This record gives sequence, C-alpha cells and structure tokens, in this order.
Amino acid sequence: MSSAPEVAAALPLLNDADPAVRRLSLLQIAEFADEYPHLFIAASHDPDAAVRLEAARALEGNASPAALTALAALLDDSDAEVAAAAGASLAEVRDATAAPILLSLLAQRQDEKSAPMLAALRGLRHPGVFAPALALLEHASPAVRREAVGALAWLRDASALPALAQRLTGDPDPAVRRAAAGSLSFAATPGAVLPALSRALADTDWQVREEAILTLEKLSWSSTAAILLGALDNDPAWEVRLKAARALGRLRVAAAIPALVAALAHPVGNLRKEAATALGAIGHADARQALQTAARQDADIDVRKAASRALEALGKSA
Repeated sequence: MSSAPEVAAALPLLNDADPAVRRLSLLQIAEFADEYPHLFIAASHDPDAAVRLEAARALEGNASPAALTALAALLDDSDAEVAAAAGASLAEVRDATAAPILLSLLAQRQDEKSAPMLAALRGLRHPGVFAPALALLEHASPAVRREAVGALAWLRDASALPALAQRLTGDPDPAVRRAAAGSLSFAATPGAVLPALSRALADTDWQVREEAILTLEKLSWSSTAAILLGALDNDPAWEVRLKAARALGRLRVAAAIPALVAALAHPVGNLRKEAATALGAIGHADARQALQTAARQDADIDVRKAASRALEALGKSA
C-alpha cells in the first residue's frame, strides 16, 4: 500500500537522531494514526519520553490489537505523563471488536492500571466485563473501584445491585460512593437499593448525598417522597436541598408544599428559585400566596421571575 504524501515525507524523519525532529514528524502525521498505526506503535518504544507521549496521544481510540497492546505497555511508562496519556487513549476505544483484547489485557493485570481497560469496556457494554468488574469492586485503588462501578452500571445487570449498594454505603472513597449512588438508577424495585440510598443521605460528603437525590428522582418510586422531603428539610448543604426541591417538583409531591414554601425564605437565591419552580410544577393553590409574595418582594430578580412563572402555571392548572 502506498503511503500518503505527508506520511512518505515524514518517514525518514521518524528515525532522526534528534528526538525533537522525531516528535515533530509524529505530530505532522498524527491524523494518519488510524491508517498507519504501526508507525506510532514503533514510536511508543522511542527512548525519548516526548516522542512516546505523542505516540500515545495519536493512538487514542485505536482498536487494533497491536495498538491496544502498545498502549497497555505504556501504562507502565517511567514518565507519568506518557502513562496518563496511554490510559486516556485506551479509555476512548469505542470499537466493539476491541473487547476480546481489552478483556485479555484486563485479565493480565489486576493492578491500579486496570482502570483504563475498565473504562473502555464500560463504553462497549461488553458482558464479559461483568465478572472482573465485580471482583475489582474490592480493589485497593479507588480509581479502579470507581471504573468497576461504572462498568457494572452500564451493563444494567440486576445481580450487581447488592454489590453496588454496598459500595455506596461502605466504600472509604467519596468519589467511589458518588459513582455507586448514580449506578443504582437502573433498579426495578426498591428492595435492593432504597435502604442504601436512604443511608447515603447521611453521608459526610455532600456530593454523595446530591447524587443519591438525583438517583431517587430517576427511580421515582412513591416511597422516595418522604426521603426527599427529609433531605429538603434537614440537609446542611443547600446544593443537596436544591436537588431535593427539584426532584419533589418534578415528581409533583403535594406533601412537599409546606417545605418548599419554607425554602422560599432560604438565604441562597438558587434554592429559593428552585423552590418556586417546584411549587409551580406541583401546581397547587396552597402555594399561591407564598409565590405572590416571592414574585413581589424577593431580592433576587431570578427568584421573582421563577415565582411569576409558577403563578402562571397555577393559573393554567386551576
């Protein structure tokens, strides 16, 4: 196969004694990495870290077995930037034909560098990742556990729910707990996940609590209303209370009206605005007076606008 003119011109420079020249030549033909992966695979063994870095970047998403193997080898590169680039490139693989080699690479290394393979397999939703991902939920590395949670969530296999719920309530890393909270949104029944989500609303990290609220909203079971109300009333983080207000509005929980009216007096304007919007979504006349007051008197123009829109919604629902 004849080379593209740009590639043909760069070929002599790929073996130049000057690493800066080799690096520049790779940059000039980076757009041809999918057509000529062997050139970048060879460059991944270059003695110069800057050249290896460009090779790793150029092979992003490349699904050929040789490229995947080269990127996996670069995960152990002595240069941290090269290793990180190799991991990022592996994680971007989206070709289903890459799944067998990714699974093989994952089986060969159960260390902290497993995360990029898990990330790629997550996007491919390959069922073969289920067993290794389930085992890697117990890995020492938080990054690996987080990617294992993601891989299992994308597979949407109900048999993984107990293990994911356990990550939510028991993992020492807040980023893993947050990922686990989001991973439970495919549950079909409350039994396997609702206790864990309820306990998550007492998590020390407000972002975990926020993610649990978002998942409860997606699940939209009648039994979640009381849990959301508790968060709106009691959570110390206004961000979490805002998400609870939004969820209660979208689920049209009439029992939340008193708590949402109370939230109209919260010092944070964003929460007051969300409370007004939620009251409009619920559409009950009991909120009219409080919304009229907010529309006239709130110091924040966005809150006043939200209250006015909510009053219009009340009028349409009357």
